[in-house]
Formats: sequence, C-alpha cells, structure tokens
Amino acid sequence: MRNKILSNLWWIFLLISFPCMSQTKEEVIDIVHKVNTHWQSSHPEPDDASWHPAAYHTGNMAAYFVTGKEEYRAYSEKWAKKNEWKGAKSADKSQWKYTYGETDDYVLFGDWQTCFQTYADLYLIEPDEKKIARAREVMEYQISTARNDYWWWADGLYMVMPVMTKLYKITHNPLYSEKLYAYFMYAKNLMYDKESALFYRDAKYIYPAHKTANGSKDFWARGNGWVFAGLSKVLQDLPANDIHRDEYIHVYLAMAKALKDSQQAEGYWTRSILDEAQAPGYETSGTAFFTFGFLWGVNNGILDRETYAPVISKAWNYLTRIALQTNGKVGYVQPIGERADQHRNVTAETTADFGVGAFLLAAAEMTYYVTDDRKYWTDLLYKIAEPVLRNMSRGELKKNMQVEFSPTWDGRNKEVAYMEVFGRLMAGLAPWLSLPDDNTGEGKQRKQLLEWALASYTQAVNPKSPDYLGWNVHGQALVDAAFLANSFLRAPKQLWEPLDEKTKKRYILEFQGLRRYTPVYSNWLLFTGMIETFLMSIGEEYDAYRIEIAVRKIEEWYVGDGWYSDGPRFAFDYYNSYVIQPMYFEIIEALHKSKKQPRIDDNRLITVRKRMQRYASTLERLVSPEGAFPVFGRSMTYRLGVFQPLSLLAWKNNLPAELSEGQVRNALTNVMKRMFSVEGNFNEQGFLQLGFAGHQPELADVYTNSGSLYLTSVVFLPLGLPVDHSFWTSEPQDWTSKKAWNGKPFSKDRAIRE
Repeated sequence: MRNKILSNLWWIFLLISFPCMSQTKEEVIDIVHKVNTHWQSSHPEPDDASWHPAAYHTGNMAAYFVTGKEEYRAYSEKWAKKNEWKGAKSADKSQWKYTYGETDDYVLFGDWQTCFQTYADLYLIEPDEKKIARAREVMEYQISTARNDYWWWADGLYMVMPVMTKLYKITHNPLYSEKLYAYFMYAKNLMYDKESALFYRDAKYIYPAHKTANGSKDFWARGNGWVFAGLSKVLQDLPANDIHRDEYIHVYLAMAKALKDSQQAEGYWTRSILDEAQAPGYETSGTAFFTFGFLWGVNNGILDRETYAPVISKAWNYLTRIALQTNGKVGYVQPIGERADQHRNVTAETTADFGVGAFLLAAAEMTYYVTDDRKYWTDLLYKIAEPVLRNMSRGELKKNMQVEFSPTWDGRNKEVAYMEVFGRLMAGLAPWLSLPDDNTGEGKQRKQLLEWALASYTQAVNPKSPDYLGWNVHGQALVDAAFLANSFLRAPKQLWEPLDEKTKKRYILEFQGLRRYTPVYSNWLLFTGMIETFLMSIGEEYDAYRIEIAVRKIEEWYVGDGWYSDGPRFAFDYYNSYVIQPMYFEIIEALHKSKKQPRIDDNRLITVRKRMQRYASTLERLVSPEGAFPVFGRSMTYRLGVFQPLSLLAWKNNLPAELSEGQVRNALTNVMKRMFSVEGNFNEQGFLQLGFAGHQPELADVYTNSGSLYLTSVVFLPLGLPVDHSFWTSEPQDWTSKKAWNGKPFSKDRAIRE
C-alpha cells in the first residue's frame, strides 16, 4: 500500500513537472526523429515482409508524412523493393491459406498482408502500378471468394482493415468496402465482448472458458491496441457516406470509453487490461496504439477533447518519460506473443520493431494534436480554395461553378461573380502561399494550391481563355481587381514574379485600363488606390493622384477611436474590416517603404497602424464567450471577413499590446468552428453558398453573389506565419469576453487619443 501511495505521489509530481501539452509541434517532431533515427541506424538492412517489420513501416510512413524527411520514405521503399512489393510470395492460388503460417503459402493470412498498407502509401506518393499490383492481386482474389472468416484473431483487424480502405480509395472498387464490413462483423461476433467493450485475442481466450489467475476476463492490451488503432485508420480513409461507417464508430467509441476507464495512473495500460495482477508492469506497444487511437479521435472530432485530453496527457507522458530512453530506444515493449502473461521480464531495454512503429504512429498523430488550431485553419482554407482554383487552373471555373445570386439582384452583368471569387480568395490565400516548400501534409496542400493559383492568374487575363475575367463588363471590376492587386502586394515573390512576361504585361494593361471607371465616393476610392499602389510597387507607370485622393479622403473620414466613416456619412457596419482599415494601412505601408509620391512619413504610418490596432481590439471584444459575434450592417454574408484587421495585424506581428497571440488565435479558431460547424455553408460541389452561418439566401444584399462570399478567406492571413511562430505555438488563452463572463481578470477598455 505504501508503495502504491508513493507511486501515485511520484506520478502527480511528474504531471506537474512535465506538462506534455506545453510541447510544440517542433518538439514532438524532434522526438519522432530521435526514435526513428535510433531504429534505422540500428537496422540498416531491410527485413522480410511479415507483420512485425510491416507494422514498423506503418509508423515510419506516418513519420514521413508529418516530417517530410526523404530518408524515411526511402527506408520503406528499400524494404518494399527488397520484398518485391509482395507479402507471402506463392503464385499458386490453389495453395493459398489463411490460417496461421509463416511460409509463402499463407498468402491470405492477414499477417502477410500488413505490408500492403505501406505499399499503398508509397503508391499514393508516386503512383506506379507495380507497387500495388501484388496487393490488388491478393486482395481482389480474397474479396472474390464467398468466405468471410479471414480475420479470426484480433491482430488481423490492424493488419488488413486499413489495407482494404486504402485500396478502396485507390480503385473505387465497392467490393473492398462490402467485404471489409463482412469480415469485420465476423471478427466482432467472434471476439468482441459487448459488456466490457473490448476484444479477446481470439476464440481461445473467450470468458469463461479462459480466465485470468484471479478469475477475470483476460483482454490483452496489444490485441486491443491492434483493433483500436485499426479502427482509427479505417475511419481515416473510409468515405463519410459509407453505409457501415456508424457501426465502426459505435465500436470505436465504446472501446474508447472502456480504455479510458482502465488506464493506469502512470498513463500506461497493463498487458491484461482489466487484471493488473495477471501481468503487472509497464507495457508500451498496446499503450502506444491506444494513444494513437485517442489522438486520432480527438483530432478528427469523434472524441471530445476535454474528456479525453487527460487520458492523452498521461499516456504521452508515459511514452516520452518512461518508455523512451535517452538514446532513442523505445523500451518496455512486450515481445512477440499472443497473450498478456507471456514475457514477464519486460524492461526498459526490451524493444521491437512493431513497438517502435506504434510509438511513431502516436508521435506523428501528436503533431496534429498540439497544432490542432493550425491544421484546422489549413484544412478549412484548402476546402474553401480547392474547388475554385482546381477549376480555374483548367479554364473551367465559369463552366463548373454554380453561382448563386441575391434574390434581390440589382441587374448588373453576372460575369462579375468570377472576378469576385478569384480576387477575394487570393487576397486571403496569398500569405499562406508565400511560405517555402516542404513535404509535410500542409506543405503538399500549399504546393498544390500555388500551382493552381499561378495557372489561374494566367487564365484570368488571357482573352482566349474560357475563364478570362470581366475586366470590361462593369465597374465592379474595379473592386475585385483591387483584391487581385492586394494579393500580389501580399506575396509578390510567389504570385507575381513567377508569372511569364506576357501575363504580367496583360495584368499591367488591365489594371491601367480600369482608370475608365470612376469610383463611388466611399471605400471604393481605396480600390483605385490599391491598384495604383501595386503598379507603383513593381516600377510601372502609376497614377499618384488616384492614390493621393484615396488616402486624403479616408483621412478626412476618420471619426475617432479607431473608426472611419464610409464616405461622408457614418454607417454602423463592418466595412472598416472588409476594406477600409486593411487597404488603407497596406497602401500607407507600401508608400512609406517606397519613398515615392505621395510620400508618407513615419508618424503617419504609426498613426494609421495605431487606429487599426484599436479597431482590432474592439473586434476581439465582440467575440462572445461562446465564439459568436454580433450580426449587424450590410454584407454579413462576407462571414469571417469581419476579422481581417485582427488577422492582418497578427500576420504582420503588430497585434495590440493587450492582446496575446494565444488569445487571438483561440478566439478566431472558436469563431471559425462555430460558423463552419453549421450545415449549408457549402453546396454539393464545395462552393460557398449565400448566408452567414449556413445557407441563408435572404440575407444577401442586392450586389451579393456567391463569389462575393470569398472575402471570408482574409481571416486566414496568419497562415503566412510559419508553423514554429509563436502565434501557432503559444498556449491557447481565453479571449476578453470569455474572461469577463467567467469572473476572470481582463484588461480595461480605453479609447485612443490623437
């Protein structure tokens, strides 16, 4: 009893001393490198294609996807080539077996199919049919048979379930999905204990025929680790509309609760999950698979973060403080076996390839957990941008975009919609695309969008392109050409400089040609000013007077305490966010940097920035404790464009002193989630629909179409900050209203004086 109390006290001290959730993505990646470098340097030559090295390679590929380290991919490819992209190698189908066996005849035994997971991953990186030819031959023979009893042991659910979803994703053959469910239900009916929500290892261990020494049910940790991790990987690749998805989620959620309730105080799970005495002591392989499964569930919104964060924290501390040794070895891995009470002498020096693979899976998933906000932002922006840029890069935007117009449309030429969607999207997307290339998941998203964006810029000004924009059809072109100019100003090296000379010349002529339009006497003056400012920035002929009149009038329309009037009369709306504050500041900033006419001195730049900081501070206070904000004024369909000044200041490292980066990031993330969790924001083709939170066409103003809505992209400007910037790595903090309404100290609000 005394030892147990001391152990618990030690564990409390450990949690206080080493709070794992303070780790950054970079620190977790350092752990990935430490573990994987140790393993690969100790095992330079590839092993066979059986289950245990294959399980390691599933972790190695996860490590590659989050780090982009080419050596990891090459290590798995070398292994695949050595094994001829095969598992068991028999060519005689009449001799293929699926009972237990370690020779080449056991082609249908799931342990020899695990390798296909990695082959499929390598295929998706660089498609080549030879990489999955054997996988398809074996699995398509198997699913063509009438048998459903291929998975008669728990391990098989990890070994083969993800193979089937990966091949389904590649081939779209519905038999993979159908047989996956049939095989899973056979295994579930054979091994799943509904009362405990855990799986027996196989039919030999089912209670009451088999019991622990204390008469309890005997659930092997690693066996359940295989299942829990396997379900996570299946749900990752399974289509959202798969008719059996709910069944997998049901079992996954039940297991998650059972595993949460059976975790040891030090964060690990004992080898016999419900009877510690059956096999006492640390064990890493099962614990690592469970940790991966919990992390995946939280990262993908299936498990509640608040409920499962303590489970993850304790498990991660065990893995990194106890299991991980100083030299990078992953210890306390129960050796190859099939039951809990084997190998009682499991020590810090006891390791194995599959245990390292499980650790790498958990560590790779942890990188998404500690950077959950950034991943959410990048995935959402990619979702918004992908349908637009994929289509426009091919000259098919006008053909395929389903444009929705206001029910009270004012009758202007509907061609304006396409310049609106492209210009506004690129104004928000530009900073993210300015980051350097890398091979991470985010980097691949960014690289694809940049490739599409550059092609789309060319389409936009090519008179022969089906997606040539309406530069001459309506004065509205002045508005959205300004957003295009703004995108070039925000990322010149990535978006302007790579364009060919003919395309650049076309933009210059189109921009200069817009002088045919007289701007409305309002925020529209800034559109002319932004276009001319961009021309100035690239050394082209520009109209200094158009810039001068814009900045003079905006200055004239300043009404105090960080607010500008939109023209001679003040309107209580968000146009200070959509246009006035950001465009005015960026024009002033560019003029100040260039030293060209009209000249801007230091004091003017400081004053304009200070006003925007004050306005941004007000925006932050408008975010309610629940992550909502007031809906007032026109153009509310521009959604998160409301927060452009706050996002712009964060990107430029100019946030007001009273706002921390963690506070701003947390507020914006919660607003995004609140808004985009509502059904109806996107149509079936993935384009935004008229509305504020969901589909609300009646909210649209007379000038609004679905292209207009892409101004919401400007909230994503902080993605131009690298992943290791403090905006992303700082701890999330409560925003002002959340502090205030929860009785916590918060800063007083004070007007600015000039």
